[in-house]
Amino acid sequence: MRIKKVETLTGITSKNIRFYEKEGLLAPKRNRENQYRSYSKEDVVSLNKIKLLRKLDVSIVDIRELMAGEQHLGTRIAHHINTLEEKKNELERAIAICMQITKEDVSLDSLDIDYYLNEIEAAEKAGAKFTDIARDFVNKVKEKLPPKAKYWFEPCEPILNGIEFEIELRKYARNAGRELEMIRRGMIPIIQLDGLLYTCYLQPPRPAIFAARGNIGWFKYVYIYEGDDAIL
Repeated sequence: MRIKKVETLTGITSKNIRFYEKEGLLAPKRNRENQYRSYSKEDVVSLNKIKLLRKLDVSIVDIRELMAGEQHLGTRIAHHINTLEEKKNELERAIAICMQITKEDVSLDSLDIDYYLNEIEAAEKAGAKFTDIARDFVNKVKEKLPPKAKYWFEPCEPILNGIEFEIELRKYARNAGRELEMIRRGMIPIIQLDGLLYTCYLQPPRPAIFAARGNIGWFKYVYIYEGDDAIL
């Protein structure tokens, strides 16, 4: 069955399904004729197992080991209960401070910020944990980073339409000694390269590079990602 059917049966988005594949939790077979993924009933069962464990906040690493038979389910869940209890205690401390703030019934401008920051700092010194705001910037940056491209190249000519994109892809394949087949044409083409599916995206240069080259609309690089619609 195709991924859209699996998405309907499991309630798991296609993006997450592909993510679980990349993490080694799922390995659907490929259709010999077009290399599209072909999911089985067993794959649906596996995805529901993953869904249950992730709903319980079990890590991807632990799920991988559980599905490979490297961990005993009962033992892993027993350890996981301890982890959840620790998180519960952390949340209870934060809840207590939040409740204290609501009882004051004041605006943010009137709130004694220093008092509550000192309360949190004292609690942290005693072993309590609150949100690590040092991760805010890191997490935001990670949101903007695309998955790592498998291949990339700089086109020889401007790419302004699907035909020009295909021409440049065929040049790349020819120069690299690779066998290319167009699966879907357009400005986000899907190709079969040496028998594997890839999705291609254009990356524009910085405005300064546009001006220097005088090539308005010239995309600087072509990035090739594994899978069909890899980052859509």
